Amino acid sequence: MLGIGIIGGGRVCRAHAVAAQALASTRLVAIAEVDEERRAKAAAEYGCRGYPDYDTLLQDPEVEAVVIGLPHFLHLPAAVASLGAGRHVLIEKPMAMSVEECDAILDAARRAGATLMIGHSQHFFPANVEARRLVQEGVIGVPVMACDTWNKPFWEGVRPPWFLDDSKGGGMWSMNGSHMIDRLKFYLDSEVVSVKARVGNPIHGVSTDMGLAFLQFKNGVAAVLHHVGYQDGVHRFEAELTGTRAQLRISGDRGGSNPLLISRNGLWEEHPVVAPTLDLKAGAAAGGPFIAQMEEFAAAIREGRPPSIPGEWGREVVRVLDACVESSRTGREVCLA
Repeated sequence: MLGIGIIGGGRVCRAHAVAAQALASTRLVAIAEVDEERRAKAAAEYGCRGYPDYDTLLQDPEVEAVVIGLPHFLHLPAAVASLGAGRHVLIEKPMAMSVEECDAILDAARRAGATLMIGHSQHFFPANVEARRLVQEGVIGVPVMACDTWNKPFWEGVRPPWFLDDSKGGGMWSMNGSHMIDRLKFYLDSEVVSVKARVGNPIHGVSTDMGLAFLQFKNGVAAVLHHVGYQDGVHRFEAELTGTRAQLRISGDRGGSNPLLISRNGLWEEHPVVAPTLDLKAGAAAGGPFIAQMEEFAAAIREGRPPSIPGEWGREVVRVLDACVESSRTGREVCLA
């Protein structure tokens, strides 16, 4: 079994820890976390070793691959150190703070000859996978337009100080805008060639709390991305794709369990979605997107092939994120082609 170490014991740690424990092909070796209380709690809960920092974790010979779940501004140093230590790396989205930082991580991965995968988990939600298949098979005809909407409370749980600071990668745009750009790219299998956007913090006055963007894709599809962290509102997370023959509606809400819908005779009709079969340890709980993501990471390492979400994909998402911020700053369209 591939020995997994997790760098960062915060919000996303649990999903990766459960995934590493559930798969037949992986085992959770250790978690690195600077907060002593959180480190002790995680080590006890998951039955693994706890280290005070990632430098110490990387000295553990049983850690063959790491998952980086740190605040965004710490992705670069942790990734470069891990790759330099000869470890395979799965980095939570967004890949890094800038395209330049992404390039530095890509260079480190090439020098190390190690597997680098970006944790864009939307690729592993069954409804998203099926929607992509339907688009590729022409079920809705030629894609023409798309929209992705995510409305949610800004103060969802306790926000750590870094999340309230855009200079450290905080805010809703970096955290969730990356999901939305990634989903559209995944469905459409095309690159963004231009953006016109408004990104800011007019609601809460701290880190970014809203983003509205018009994206033009290389394949001709025009898309609108609408995201807000509201004071008071109604949660909504869904995408809608319109083709020359039909429409699809895909929800990412509530863990992706909502149905995939396709238009039929002027009404929405539920389309069946089948979850993938995962190779789990005996007694492990049912699978999920993070387990499927971990399985792909482990399989890419074992088979010596590029993962389905390579560093170049993560870099492109960051490039679009940054272009939207630049468009908002200048009030002009930014061309990426």
